[in-house]
Amino acid sequence: MRSIQVFFSLFLLILLQACQSKADVEAVKNHITGYWEIEKAELPDGSEKDYTINSTIDYFELKEDQTGVRYKVVPQFNGEYLTNDMPEAFTIAEKEGAVWLMYKTDFATWEERVISVNEEQMVMENENKIKYFYKKAQKIQITE
Repeated sequence: MRSIQVFFSLFLLILLQACQSKADVEAVKNHITGYWEIEKAELPDGSEKDYTINSTIDYFELKEDQTGVRYKVVPQFNGEYLTNDMPEAFTIAEKEGAVWLMYKTDFATWEERVISVNEEQMVMENENKIKYFYKKAQKIQITE
């Protein structure tokens, strides 16, 4: 009886893992381009840092050849964005059953794993195991 419970527990755990929403290359291609705002960061120890106000947001642009660029941009009150003119070039790669953004600039190289991405949310994890939870950024519009 005990072995049946263990078997079903393991089966359920495997089934839940398989059903989790994971990023694949097609999901990244379809959803990453755009303006993304960090909502929170989760540190490896489980603690969280909320980002209630962001002075910059990330703009990702992906090309058809699976190369792309990320800019830090500053939202303006007229709905436009100012860029820092310091692009971070990346390529998409699949390894270890996950999708990775491989960055290369004049100053550094690094990787980030795309855990999940859809039209409205994205979760990425950097090399230090810090998870960043993004939401699609909304333009600032001030009307009279």
